[in-house]
Amino acid sequence: MSVEIRSREGRVLYHLANASTVRDGVQSAVAAQVDLSGAELEGADLSRLNLEGAMLAGANLVRANLCNTNMQEVDLREADLTEAMVDGANLEDADLSQAVLVGASSVGSNFENARLDGARLSRAVLDGANLEEVDLRGAELDGARLLRANLERVNLDRAKAAGASLARANIERANLRDADLSGADLTGANLERSDLRGAKLVGAILRGANVERCDLRHADLSNADLREANLERCSIEGAILTGANLESTNLEGARGRPASISSTSPRPYR
Repeated sequence: MSVEIRSREGRVLYHLANASTVRDGVQSAVAAQVDLSGAELEGADLSRLNLEGAMLAGANLVRANLCNTNMQEVDLREADLTEAMVDGANLEDADLSQAVLVGASSVGSNFENARLDGARLSRAVLDGANLEEVDLRGAELDGARLLRANLERVNLDRAKAAGASLARANIERANLRDADLSGADLTGANLERSDLRGAKLVGAILRGANVERCDLRHADLSNADLREANLERCSIEGAILTGANLESTNLEGARGRPASISSTSPRPYR
């Protein structure tokens, strides 16, 4: 019995004799450094395999099982991982630029230093995942869940994350310039020293969040929930705070003058 791995167009990319599963074929092809770009692998069980350095750009991995798989330095540019299971996988230094991970589950996965610029992660679940220093410029994370995830030094410049759940996530020293976090849940999150210039946080929940030393110049925090949040030493020049709930908010040492603020709000800024 043999296994063939074909491209989306039906072209044979790899043929393995004396094999019975696609899983065997993929493992063999990767070990032989075969280019599997555009491979048709929908629903394939590739869990716990070592796919380090695999070339899977443009591959169809819709609903594939990649749990606990080693995908370090894998090329997944423009690959489709819609609703794929990627829990516990290692994607350190992987390239997922423009990839589709809509509805995918990546609980506890490691994406350290990976590229996800322009990727689509709407409704993806990344609870407890490590995204330290990940490039997410222009990525779509609307409705994504990243509870207690590590996003230290992540680049979310111009990212769209409206309605995302980031409660108790670590987002320290991150780049969130011009990002859209409208309606996002950042309860208890740590955003210390992050760049939020021009970010849209309309209606966002930042209750109990640590926003110390953040750059909030010209950010829109209209109707945001900032109760018990720590905004000590933040730059708030030109920030919009209309309708924001600043009950028990720490604004000690805040610098600059916001563009607007609720008339009942405290004004300890300079």
